[in-house]
This record gives sequence, structure tokens and C-alpha cells, in this order.
Amino acid sequence: MNNGIISRQNEDTSINYLAAQRQLYNEAKKFDNLGILFSIFLPLCCAVLQLLFDNNVYLNSASYILSIVSMVVSLLLNSYISHKKESAAQIQQHFDTYVYQMPWDDKLFGRKKDVTHEVAEKSKKLLKKSGEREKLVNWYTPVVGTVELESGIAMCQKENWNWDVTLRKRFRLLSFIIIGFLTSIIFVIGIIRNESVPTLLCRIAFITPMLQWLFEMVKQLNSDIKNLVELDDLSSPDNLLDMDCLQEIQSKIYIHRKSCFPIPNMIYEMFKNNDEDVAHRTALMSR
Repeated sequence: MNNGIISRQNEDTSINYLAAQRQLYNEAKKFDNLGILFSIFLPLCCAVLQLLFDNNVYLNSASYILSIVSMVVSLLLNSYISHKKESAAQIQQHFDTYVYQMPWDDKLFGRKKDVTHEVAEKSKKLLKKSGEREKLVNWYTPVVGTVELESGIAMCQKENWNWDVTLRKRFRLLSFIIIGFLTSIIFVIGIIRNESVPTLLCRIAFITPMLQWLFEMVKQLNSDIKNLVELDDLSSPDNLLDMDCLQEIQSKIYIHRKSCFPIPNMIYEMFKNNDEDVAHRTALMSR
């Protein structure tokens, strides 16, 4: 049995799709990292500088202003990040529907856009880097090519969301720990400086950008995890051989990709091998 998924996913066109979407996600993550810098590390640095240069009125005023500016900059970056994610998701949808030989449903997926130019531009930028092409070969585990096409599609789709749930839960927990630790440091600095209670409360200006980032991030991650769990519920064994249901699942995957919180590459790479191995094993069990 050969449903063609393995050969199609390794064609040059498919590799270019994957390279382009990865480049776009990387660009989105770079700006998201910039938002983290402004929301978390800049306020922390301001608080530390206050400790190093005690009683400097100008530095104190500048520190509070920078903390507020950092919050505004972080908000402005969100629009750019959303645009990059949407473009990446659109390209990955082209890849999946081609590899699956799944009809493009305008009602479920929206109008099919011409992404040729963007794919050519972004894939070239990524593939010129050494070793990047090898990371894109055999995107889906080889076993998906040994079953009926519909079963193979269902296995691929499961790979797309199974590892993602665990990764997002890990990142959510890690973020709570880090923000809690940094918040404590900022207040400890105020205590070390023997600040009065009103002055100590003013340190909320440093913490507000952090808490804003944490609130928005956790809200989005909770929504992501909820959507991914619903996908798992939708993929009941009775429905997996029906192309209409597979298209509905694919639509939800597409929506998730457009709206999900971009996990930093450092976190992704840290758990990549383990999470992908679990996803592959899950696909094998669903045969």
C-alpha cells in the first residue's frame, strides 16, 4: 500500500512550502522575542539599574517611563506578528492539501490565494542556510504512507496537534515560574533600597508590562490548548475515513495555526525530539 504522501511531501515544491512557512514563523518569533524583551527584560533592567545607581532622580524617572514605553511597543508588535502567522499558516495549508490530495474547500479554508511569490522569496532565504533542507525532509513519519489515503491523512493531522498540546502546557508553566521569580526580584530590590511603602508600590510600573504579557500569553495558550483538545475529540475512529470530516479537522488546524501563540524556537528545540517521537508513536497506534 502506497498512498503517495511520503513521495509528495519530499518533492521540491513541498519542501519550498515548508521552508517558506518556517521562515515566516521564524520572523514572527523574532518580533515576539522583541516583545518579550520590551515586556520583561527591559523593566527588569530598569529595576536593577535603580539598585546600582541609588537615588539618581533622572534615572528613576527614566526607568518608570521606559517601563510604560515597553508595554506600548509590545502591543504594537502584535499586529506584525499576526500578519506573519497568517501568511505562514496559509502556505502550510497549501502544503498539507497538496500532500493529502485534499480538495480545497473555500467555505472551510477561505479563498485559495496565490502564494507563489512569497514561497519563492521566503524559501530561498531559509534554504540557503546549511542543514535547513534536511530538517524538512520526511515532515510526516513514513508509516503514514503505508495505509489508505484517508487513514494516512488522519495520522498526519494527529501528528500536527499531539506534540503541540504538551509543548504549550510546558511553556505556560515555565512562563508562570519565570514571571513570578522576576516579580519577586523587583520587589526585593525595593526592599534592599529601604524604600517607603508608596515608593515600593510604584514598582508596579515595572511589573505591569510583565503581567500584561503573561495574561495575554496565558489567555492565548489556554485557547490554543482548548482548540487542540477539541480536535482530538473530533477525530473519532468513525469519522476518520470520511473526507468531509478530514476537511473539517484540517480547517480547525488551519485556524489554530493562524491564531496560536508562537512558542520560542529555543523552547521548541529543547523538547523537539521527545515530543516528535511521542507524536510518531501516537500515529502508529492510530493505524
